[in-house]
Amino acid sequence: MGTRSQWLIDKSEAIGDGGMVTSMHPLAAEAGASILEKGGNAIDAAIATAFAVGVVEPHNSGVGGIAFLAYCPGDDPDTTYCLDGTSVLPANIKADEFDLLPGDGVAGMYRWPATEDDANNTGWRSPAVPGMPALMGDAHKRFGKVPWSDLLQPAIRLARDGFEIDFIGSLAITMFHESLSRFPSSREIYLTKSGGPLLPAGMNPGDLVVQTELAWTLEQLADQGPDALYRGEVGKRLVAQMEKHGGLITEDDLAKHRTLEHAPTTISYGDFTVTAQIENSGNATVLQALKILEGLNLSDHGFQTPAATHLTVEAIRRAFRDRLRYLGDAEQMTVPYQGVISADYAAARRADIDPARATPDAGPGDPWPFDPQDRPDDDVRDSAAPGGRTTHLNVVDGDGNMVSLTSTLGSGFGSCVVVPETGILLNNATTWFDPRPGAVTSVGPGKRILSAASPMLIRRNGKPFAAIGAPGGRRIVSAMTQVALNLMEYGAGMQESISAPRLHAEGPVTEISERFGEDVLNHLESIGHNVARRAETVNSGAFARPSGIRIDPDTGKRHGGVFQYTAATAIAVDRK
Repeated sequence: MGTRSQWLIDKSEAIGDGGMVTSMHPLAAEAGASILEKGGNAIDAAIATAFAVGVVEPHNSGVGGIAFLAYCPGDDPDTTYCLDGTSVLPANIKADEFDLLPGDGVAGMYRWPATEDDANNTGWRSPAVPGMPALMGDAHKRFGKVPWSDLLQPAIRLARDGFEIDFIGSLAITMFHESLSRFPSSREIYLTKSGGPLLPAGMNPGDLVVQTELAWTLEQLADQGPDALYRGEVGKRLVAQMEKHGGLITEDDLAKHRTLEHAPTTISYGDFTVTAQIENSGNATVLQALKILEGLNLSDHGFQTPAATHLTVEAIRRAFRDRLRYLGDAEQMTVPYQGVISADYAAARRADIDPARATPDAGPGDPWPFDPQDRPDDDVRDSAAPGGRTTHLNVVDGDGNMVSLTSTLGSGFGSCVVVPETGILLNNATTWFDPRPGAVTSVGPGKRILSAASPMLIRRNGKPFAAIGAPGGRRIVSAMTQVALNLMEYGAGMQESISAPRLHAEGPVTEISERFGEDVLNHLESIGHNVARRAETVNSGAFARPSGIRIDPDTGKRHGGVFQYTAATAIAVDRK
């Protein structure tokens, strides 16, 4: 067969000399930009954007979810703060909480064994304590400038007055229609009276999404701070509904929740440094892949040429094999974080790459000789590839303060449970855990997730350069590796770095965008790659959905880039 037509969709780059906000929904980006215009800083704008996007993009994030935030002050570019808004499973969850179905069926984004009523992925027993509100409150107390209550007003208005659903939101409801329809409080918001999904604008205006009870919760949070959830009336209502419906979260679970702060980890890449939280996230694997790639001189081969693409695949695959073998919750197991990101270990993994032949069956290496900790007796973990529903936003303000923030509910619409009298759509944290007892990755009280979220900040010659991140399950990791590579190795612009075709390889299969072209695809197949060609469309999540803001080192202008296949938006705010 000859050539065929392809999706070729792109977005322009937003450019400004003041502040910049990126978000996966334009109404949320507008909320953040309005805070910058009122004199707020990057933290203020990020908080406003995060609460607003949880209202207008409820399938991806919200008050009932978790979040990660990386922040670099413009007047102290050598310092980065990494705040972790993940949570632990409820104290009274049991290792055998979920009944396995007979046979070999699987379910959920991690493809664990299927359970009765899909209870580990959907419903009242699947959530952990939300960590997103606590993280936002802690970030504001430490770094915010605008009064806390002001930051929640855009989200309150959007929830109270409603917004017209777009095609992405309607598509998400369609995809998760069966699970949403199980719960009356969810049906009332996301489905029509006839039981169908809400519809976007076409010949007629789009259906209006009104969330009156969520507006009440946001008002409580605005007035009382996050304590409204963790120690106040919002939490009492949530726990009462948990008790009514067989859920597991208690008032004690809520009161004990705390935001974690991690010491930032920084690696060098030529003239650049990349800083991120490596614990409980995808960043350790991104940093490892970049360290392997740093010594391969990719720019000598050229941007996304057949040779450079082959080497990129091989580096990402090796980093993933190590992730699946060694990484996990450091409170539950000994994790060689420093080993996997060390330059010496990267050299060892790099030496195993054949520039002329693919190694689809490459396995994990051995990072323990490069880590200061002793090797444990048992450090095995593994799981299948997830998709994931998440959101990401970035903010850079006029003073050069940078924020990269990722937030998620877990799967699409999380647990699919909207808590009556609060409007909170809860996460499904148990989806990250194996429902079979007996492993480090099994469900259990007090266990913390290992997320693929990878918000990161890049400096060039010590000066703020870029804030980047993405939603997309474990495909976030490969996407962030490639976006960072495009910026640092090839000198590409922000939108160009995001719009470029990408690939994903965490095992024998090399998934790759058809947009790479036949010369690249044919070359990879000829040298032994097990190539799976993927089309990219408005419903494609094969390669994550990144966004970022780049600060031009010569002009200081902010350049915003966003995922081109959805309504994601970058907004520049002029310097006053």
